[in-house]
Order: sequence, then C-alpha cells, then structure tokens
Amino acid sequence: MAVVRKTAAGALAPAIHMLRPTPIVDTELDWFFNRAECDMGVSSNFHDVLQPRLERSERVTPEDAAEASHAHRTIRRWLLAIPDSDAGVLQAAYEQRDWPSSLVDELGRITGVVVRIACALDRWPAERPAQRVVEMARAHWLESHCSKWRGRGFETLLRLRREGEVRFAKAHHAYAIVRGQGPCLARST
Repeated sequence: MAVVRKTAAGALAPAIHMLRPTPIVDTELDWFFNRAECDMGVSSNFHDVLQPRLERSERVTPEDAAEASHAHRTIRRWLLAIPDSDAGVLQAAYEQRDWPSSLVDELGRITGVVVRIACALDRWPAERPAQRVVEMARAHWLESHCSKWRGRGFETLLRLRREGEVRFAKAHHAYAIVRGQGPCLARST
C-alpha cells in the first residue's frame, strides 16, 4: 500500500517515493509509447528498398515481432485498466516530443504533463494533429515565460510542476498496481 499524507488543505498527496517511477515500469512505458511499433515490425520498407541485402540479424525476426506484439497487447491492456485520465498522463509523460530544451531542463519527465495541464487554458481540438499544434504552442509560451517566472511569477511554474508531479505519481502508481510484479515486458535494445 502506498504511503499517502494529507496536505494542509486536506487533499491527499503522494509520498515522495511515489514520484520516482520504478525502472521496470519506466522502461515498459517508454518502450510502449516510443519503440513498440518498430519492434513489432511496423515500419517503413524504405530501408529494404535501398539495401535489400541486410544481414538477417539486423532485421526484426518473426519471433521478435510476435514477442513484441504480445508485450504491446499486455501493456495496452494494463493501460486500458486504469482511468483514462491516468493513461493520458502517462502518454503525455512518456511520448517523446520535441519540447523546447529549456522547458525539458526545468521539468524533465513531466514536461508533457505540465504542457497538457497548461493547455486547459486553450480550446481543445478533437483531432490529435491539431492537439499537437496546441500543445507545442503552449510549450513555447511556457518556455518564453520560464525566465520571467524566476522572479515574482515563479510560483505559477511551481504550481504547474507540483500538479504535474502529483498527476504523474498517481498515474504511475495506478499502472504499477494493475501491472503487478513480474519481469519487464519491454524488449531490451
């Protein structure tokens, strides 16, 4: 059972150890959101057209693709078993994006989560490509205000960061509970 403490306002806050993802969960989620499709053999055939004589060891074997596909289905099932809001937080945290570097330096793993929280100020489009445009615009807005926040407005970034940390910890914990114990399903690189 996770240790939870009450804040002054009475809201539940996760214990500090919950803010750190376990290595197995961290590896699985990073793989799921960023490398699973390649490991399952879902990739372009452009490389094969240019160099059809690749060594067999450089290709995804049918066995490797089947193993990766099984891991992908299992992790997806675990993500579907947690609340949608938690799964969305994990996607925002782990999906690699080209965020402004100063924002990543400031926020680390939770950059995408903080950007998504900040997007609550914006009209949210239905299509994912349009959502990405809104997210990137908000990320650049946050970046431009980071230096200004060093002064009296720094508490705004701290509030966004703290909310992102709490949401990330809650989502990570929900996934870890559903996942349970066991070996990492992500294919090692």
